[in-house]
Parts: sequence; structure tokens; C-alpha cells
Amino acid sequence: MKTLKFSFRPKIWGILWGILFSGNLLAQPDTLSFLHISDTHLIFNLDFYRSELAEPREHYGEGVEPLKQFLLSASETTNCDFITITGDLIDFFEMETKDEKMMGFQIEQFSRVMDESLVPVFTTLGNHDIAAYSWANGEKVTSQNVAGRARADWIKNGGCFTHGTYYSRVYEVGTKTYRLIFLDDAYNKFQPGENVELPYIDKPQMHWLKAQLQKSDDDIEIVLMHVPIVPANSPADPSCELYSLLAKYPSSKMVLAGHNHKSAVRDFYSAENNRITQVQTEAFGSGDENWRLIRLTENKILVSSPGRIDSELEILID
Repeated sequence: MKTLKFSFRPKIWGILWGILFSGNLLAQPDTLSFLHISDTHLIFNLDFYRSELAEPREHYGEGVEPLKQFLLSASETTNCDFITITGDLIDFFEMETKDEKMMGFQIEQFSRVMDESLVPVFTTLGNHDIAAYSWANGEKVTSQNVAGRARADWIKNGGCFTHGTYYSRVYEVGTKTYRLIFLDDAYNKFQPGENVELPYIDKPQMHWLKAQLQKSDDDIEIVLMHVPIVPANSPADPSCELYSLLAKYPSSKMVLAGHNHKSAVRDFYSAENNRITQVQTEAFGSGDENWRLIRLTENKILVSSPGRIDSELEILID
């Protein structure tokens, strides 16, 4: 991937957020372009942590600089207006150290990396972003019991989570209105007997999502989330509450997700034959060519092949 160098003053980032987070873009272009990446899995200062936990994750410890370079060059090489990252931003919220204590600070470090971007970055949380790793009885123990503290830290560190870990953005593209809905489906640590469908969206968020879908009769909705509605090779489950809700609205055109560390495209159809296209992008933590360019126009959504700007698919807008 071609990399370009830029000089950057962090104060610009605060100005951009002041303009962009409070409302729509001022202009109404005939095309709005953004990049989709997922599963960056950044790890900072890996040498602080217990070796049994750290050594298998050394490849993620080398991901900081590639992401920084991507944030600096992406807007120039693709002419994108902003960047989206659908979860697993970091590899863990906290992990056991060499002296057997739990230590975090990953969120703060990630936020500093985001400050270097030349365009706004909108993110969703993934299961790793609210997870803790420890070592017991000779094996890694993964827990999401820290989810409350982790989410509080994500909100405290600002950026797109200033008003909470799920939110929406509205953009005018010519005569069309696009509503981008960013969901928090990060929690996935359920026991088999609980019979919880994944992706898991809690009730308050489901009510909020329904209100977003009903906000306007004229907008087109794009949902961004970490865990996809269903994995690439599994059938859609009509009993899934999230799937059944989105399928009721023909204006819901696309879901962007990650989680499975593979690139995939598939369509879902409701009983009323409403089509939703789900697009997954392979983990950026596995290679800096794992990105897609999404272009929104008045009559179609264009989605590129991974690592390229030419379109892999078109989604027509009625």
C-alpha cells in the first residue's frame, strides 16, 4: 500500500470534531466517501505483560506504526472524507503483567493514535475492547467482567464516544440523506444455557435503534457494528431480534462489520423481500491492505474490493 508523509498539528483534530460531531457536514456533495477497516487489535508496551500472554500476541504489538501511517496517508490516496473502524480497536482493555497485576492504559494510547488522523475516525467497540486477560492453571483466562469500566474509559477518552458507545451520524449527499448507525455489540461472554443470540444488543440500545430507523421516511440507513448479523457461511436466523428489526425497514441497505477476520459479502432478504447487504473486511491487524472504500451517491452505494478503489459491488438506492 502506498504511504505518503504529512506534517500534522493535533489541534486540527479538536476543530474537526467541534464542526462534525454536532451536526451534518456543511456541504452536500454528490459523493461521500469513507474507508472501512476493522480489527486493528493494537497493543501498546507489550513487554510490560506476562510472557505467557504476551508472546502469542507479538504480531499485534507491531501494528501501531502501520495504523499511524494509514491514518496519515489514507485521505490522500483514496480521497476519503472519514474513516470507520468496526471494533477490536485494541486487543484487550487490561492484561496481567509480569508482576501478576492487572494493567490497562491501552484505550488512552489508542486515542493518541487517533489524534494523528488527518480525517475524522468513527469507531465501534468489539469484544476485545472490553476484555481482560489473566493467567490461571497454566492457561489464558478471558473475561468481560470489566465491560462497565472499559466502556466508561472509552467514553471518558472522547472522540466519537463522547455521548456514548452507540450513536449515529447523518449526511446529505445531493438529494439523498444517509444515516450511519454505529452499534455496540461488543459483549459476547454468555453461557450456553443462557440462550442469548449473537450479536447481542441490549434492550435500551434496541429501543434506540428502532427510533433511529423510524426517524425519517426518506433516509437510507447503514449499520456499522463489530460482530456481524451472522457469520459468512451461516444462514440468516429470522428469530434474531436485530435481524428481524432491520429486515422490517427497506431503507436499511447495508451492514458493515468485522470480527471473523475475513472479507466477505452476502445478502439477506426479509419475508417482504427487503434486501440487506452485509460487508465484512478482513482484520487490519493482519495486514494494512485490508481496507475498503465506500462511496455514497444519490442513487447507489459503491463498495470496493479489499485494498483497492475499484468497486466490488453496487447497491442501488430506490
